[in-house]
Amino acid sequence: MTAGDTRGVGGPALALVHTDLSTLVTALWFEIDHGDGSAASGFFTADAELTFSRRTFRGTDEINGVYGDRAARGPRVSRHLMSNFHVLRHETDLVEAVSALVLYARDGEPPIPTTVPVLVADVFDRFVRVGEPDGAARRWLIASRRIENRFLMPGDVLAVPTE
Repeated sequence: MTAGDTRGVGGPALALVHTDLSTLVTALWFEIDHGDGSAASGFFTADAELTFSRRTFRGTDEINGVYGDRAARGPRVSRHLMSNFHVLRHETDLVEAVSALVLYARDGEPPIPTTVPVLVADVFDRFVRVGEPDGAARRWLIASRRIENRFLMPGDVLAVPTE
């Protein structure tokens, strides 16, 4: 299938996939904002790739390390605002999607004085459905995530390594 191709998939089926995956992405951002990302790796496959700019982390151990290193730096306030979730490719157990991310973040305790986002990015996700084909425990996980900065506040330091 090509981008946007939904042959063999009815509107309601695609709508359910869209809802499931946008809910998963929103839950991941909530975990990062409210739980320091300590459970973020649970949203990824064991061999997932997570790319920030030109830096890629492979597997859940490295993903855990990213968020563990961030938390070790001390308090940080962040809000990842996701919108424009769009399915680019849909197959039975594979979906590729893009969404827009606006990030407000700063080290320290709330309230933090800020009025502009530190980052606006496109987030490209490849999701796979895992579990037994007929099992009730089937669920979607992120197999690959690439965050491409579109706007970056000069002088701001992101909480994750990008180079």
